[in-house]
Amino acid sequence: MSKSQLTTVLVRTLLFFVVAVVLGFISGWQIYAIIAVALTGGAALVQLGGVLWLARAEREQPEAAKGPVKPEGFL
Repeated sequence: MSKSQLTTVLVRTLLFFVVAVVLGFISGWQIYAIIAVALTGGAALVQLGGVLWLARAEREQPEAAKGPVKPEGFL
């Protein structure tokens, strides 16, 4: 997965995180809302780590980042 694809997934996950927080606030923080916020927040942190790792790898080897990307099957 390329950095741009992972960034797209990260943005989508952050939108789900915002929705989970809003719904949790509206519902009075039921246990399912707390679990949803924790899981989506954790997923966003893992994806952010992946984006930062790929950015660092591209800085270290800029030629490796110029390879062809096959977008088939994404999203």
